[in-house]
Amino acid sequence: MLSLLLDSANKELLVALYKDDKKIDEIRYEAWQRQSELMIPELDKILKRNEIDPKTIDEIVVTQGPGSYTGVRIALTIAKIYALSLNIPCYAISSLGVLKDENKTSICLINARSNRSYFGVYEANGNVLIEDKVLPNKEVLDYIEEHKDFAICGDVTYLGLENQESDIAKNMMSLKNESNKVQNILTLKAVYLKD
Repeated sequence: MLSLLLDSANKELLVALYKDDKKIDEIRYEAWQRQSELMIPELDKILKRNEIDPKTIDEIVVTQGPGSYTGVRIALTIAKIYALSLNIPCYAISSLGVLKDENKTSICLINARSNRSYFGVYEANGNVLIEDKVLPNKEVLDYIEEHKDFAICGDVTYLGLENQESDIAKNMMSLKNESNKVQNILTLKAVYLKD
């Protein structure tokens, strides 16, 4: 099973390839507000570098938000095109969930601007403790203070906190299951959470 993974919901761009649940290759770097110009060339690069014909991809795994309005749509659009044209399954994963620590319960955060955060709490196995939502940063910091034993994941420098690195591609694969399999690719939409 050859899996293509795509994420552009936050500051980073991620394109990864997995074969039978083992990572083949990954391109991941900060590309804030440049994902739209970089995602397709990076996708082309990773496929060529691994001598993979795009027609041999068996499934797509993509983050669907929350996150940057444009960023979320970039990976989703590419995933929809691939899934539709190749008639392959697509799995849509929370862009907060993929930030989790694989060893402990995690508070997963993305800057939602205007003194707010996209916020979700995930167990190490991926079970959701608190569904993704938008919270004022004050409430987020209060929650963190009350749960000091939880990992804090995501780019949290905007809160004055230290970042914890996550293996986003590995988390995408571990969170992929039948419940997030897209039933109709034409109805796949971004999750923004903001009005």
